[in-house]
Amino acid sequence: MKKYIYYAALSCLLAFTSCSVEETVPNNTLGNENGFQYNSIAYITDMVYVTPEGDVILTSNNLSDNGSANDVDVAVFKTIESTLVERSYYVGGDLTNYITVANGDLNQGEVIDGEFILEESIVSSGFFRIVSVDRNKKEIHLIFEFQRTDGELVAGSFNGNYALSTF
Repeated sequence: MKKYIYYAALSCLLAFTSCSVEETVPNNTLGNENGFQYNSIAYITDMVYVTPEGDVILTSNNLSDNGSANDVDVAVFKTIESTLVERSYYVGGDLTNYITVANGDLNQGEVIDGEFILEESIVSSGFFRIVSVDRNKKEIHLIFEFQRTDGELVAGSFNGNYALSTF
């Protein structure tokens, strides 16, 4: 009888400590890199900026003081929150804007040109999740996954330090 109680307790422990569905990126071609993937291509985004409005910008290049950059892979997420909150935001709900671009240009943190991989008009479902944030150390872990209307998946993650933007 003790053997069955032990196995039942172990099963419960494993069930309650496993990752939720939203904590990993499916079919990850990124390896351990920060970035996003689309059509089996990995776009590395080593930097994250958080705007005064709480928007999150993942970029492959440093942004200037006014939020500008050229030839950059970028993902921008805007939510209903004005600060970073550990939670999930969903298409059709509290995720107010989302865009992912390859080889794009930014001006004041807004995408103005590039190969648009993800934008509202071509997304059927998806989420952006802030898994954890440490404001004192300026560290953030986030993941996202979107299903395009053509059936393609755009997914990504970032785990590391972020910078506060002034734009």
